[in-house]
Amino acid sequence: MKHVLRSLLVLVGGFLVLGSAQAQVRITEVDSTASGKSSYGFDWFELTNFGSTAVDITGWKMDDDSGNGGSASAAVALSGITSIAAGQSVVFAEGGTASAFISNWFSAAHPQPTSFAFGIYTGSGVGLSSSGDAVNIFNATGGLVTRVGIGSSGDFASFDNSAGANNVTLTTASIVGVNSAYAGLDTRVGSPGTYAAPVPLPAGIWLLGSGLGLLGGAIRRRRAAA
Repeated sequence: MKHVLRSLLVLVGGFLVLGSAQAQVRITEVDSTASGKSSYGFDWFELTNFGSTAVDITGWKMDDDSGNGGSASAAVALSGITSIAAGQSVVFAEGGTASAFISNWFSAAHPQPTSFAFGIYTGSGVGLSSSGDAVNIFNATGGLVTRVGIGSSGDFASFDNSAGANNVTLTTASIVGVNSAYAGLDTRVGSPGTYAAPVPLPAGIWLLGSGLGLLGGAIRRRRAAA
């Protein structure tokens, strides 16, 4: 009976982890030099939902690397997008317009993704620095969802984080042909609105399968002993 109870605990744990794994929003690209080096004139970052369900981002905020490393109290609102679908990548820019951004990045050779969405953030003290900075994303209750640091940047490429690493410092610039990156109209390199890494299998699914397997094995052993 103890074996069965242990298996049931693993099964329940699998369900709980599955629930938490359904909303994995990560920062997958950052361009901290576009404000001064692009045709459209504003910095931007990309959020990707690696989870299996849509995420409501109403009330979410961002902050850069402020004096205390990124603060919810100093953060500014993300506006223009209220939800990120499973597998979707969206762009948030420091002001600016979607039309200027779209005209630079998308063309017949590189069509605009059907799921592309453009939001903005504005406010004092959140401009991204080309000499090193960070992007911190907070949910509606002020909890830190995800963050990345960014190193000193080159003039003509975004920072690539297609794998969705969290709480790391990005130093790899986007390269044409790598992780879906290409050169826009003004020759800047990036892949806004898309990412190359596959959506990972949520850990909860693996644990759920393990729990079912253990439970089934325990039941078979009990029947054999009866």
